[in-house]
Amino acid sequence: MKYIVARGAGAGAGARGYEMRFAGTSTRKRRTARWAPVLAALAVAVAGCSAPTSALNSHPAAGVSAGATTIPAFYIPPRPLPAAPAGALIRAEKVAGVSGVPVGTTVWRILYHSRSTYGTDLAESGYVMAPGGPAPAAGFPIIAWAHGTTGFAAPCAPSLFTDAGGGPGPYLLPGLAHYLQAGFAIAAADYQGQGVADGVHPYLVGSSEGRAVLDATRATRRLPGLKTNSTVIIYGHSQGGHAALFAGEMAADYAPDLHVVGVVAAAPATGLSTLISIVGSASGQVFLPFSIPVAYSWTRTYSDLPATDVFTPVGVRFASSKVTAGCGSALSAAITSAHLTPEAVFQSSAATNPVVLAHAKLNDPGQVRTEPPMLVLQGTADATVPPVLTDGFITANACPVGDTVEYLHVAGATHGTVVFVAAPTIVRWMTGRLTGEPAPTTCQQPGDVGILSP
Repeated sequence: MKYIVARGAGAGAGARGYEMRFAGTSTRKRRTARWAPVLAALAVAVAGCSAPTSALNSHPAAGVSAGATTIPAFYIPPRPLPAAPAGALIRAEKVAGVSGVPVGTTVWRILYHSRSTYGTDLAESGYVMAPGGPAPAAGFPIIAWAHGTTGFAAPCAPSLFTDAGGGPGPYLLPGLAHYLQAGFAIAAADYQGQGVADGVHPYLVGSSEGRAVLDATRATRRLPGLKTNSTVIIYGHSQGGHAALFAGEMAADYAPDLHVVGVVAAAPATGLSTLISIVGSASGQVFLPFSIPVAYSWTRTYSDLPATDVFTPVGVRFASSKVTAGCGSALSAAITSAHLTPEAVFQSSAATNPVVLAHAKLNDPGQVRTEPPMLVLQGTADATVPPVLTDGFITANACPVGDTVEYLHVAGATHGTVVFVAAPTIVRWMTGRLTGEPAPTTCQQPGDVGILSP
């Protein structure tokens, strides 16, 4: 790999005018003008996508019926759930024979306490992996892994180690062996509503995802038989990139017992406010596998957002019957089968509904400074998360707010391949955070971006 500093205007330069503000109506024309470069580039990116794909999924698409997976008794928490601090371990069990796991690795499935977006105590699930051999004297540092989209119901949990994530086997941290060989333990959250049957997964709700990621890491520190230290690097891809960014923002306040030294986000879901602006238009067609579950889960999460304010009657019927009916690309297949269009699914007022816009802004990362340094990677051939959105996140949010962020365009990488192509670079960056090297930044460089070329 070679690292090249981008010259000229840079891909992110066209997104500098992107601004997320929703108060009042007098600035509507000005906001539209400032969104124009992003929306124009987004339209080009959408035009390049020939058909809907499993949105924000880092696994190859394959539809799986949610009813086809039996949830083991392990995932049923005590009722009532005894009060305990966030991150407290409820139970754990070792799991043998997981496909794709390097020989000698120890795998646990965990159940732990976390908090909902409203602060309610709840049980969540996940998994933990430790390298073979003895732990260092200080214990293993931890990668808090945040997975991409797998689905929106209990059977879609990666910790079940099924193919429900959309691939030919379990959905594990991509390039897992690199990170285990580097001496990291892995703490992987399932997210609320996955594994433990707790309603619809709050999809792209940053506070819910971030808490799940941090609390799974806390639970890992309490796991008997595993020696870890408090040093943590948060890493996520796609939906998990969104989760990682929020976990990084909230770590100092929510989980001060963890020493988070870095955040890595690959092809993160950002720019929700921008995507909302095209949700009901023809340009939103390719994003239906993303926009339908986002909107539906938000109507189930936020008490001020009834489904009828967002969906048409057709949309309500479809979302309520199909969003939680399958995992992987099952929802995409159902959308195609039903010949749905954005106009048929969403109310014409959804894109301008002030409550929708407020929640979109709430779930846009980058509005507060992230204390630890960040590495953000974006494949230039990504047709699922358009690079222009990640460019906008960096140039309009992360750099201006004062983050220390290295942003790299990974030349030729797709949404699915970026995590594999960039794995050696990610490991080197993580190792630098452990050894105390000064964190690099591309802010103030042309386009606020560098290029990683294979």
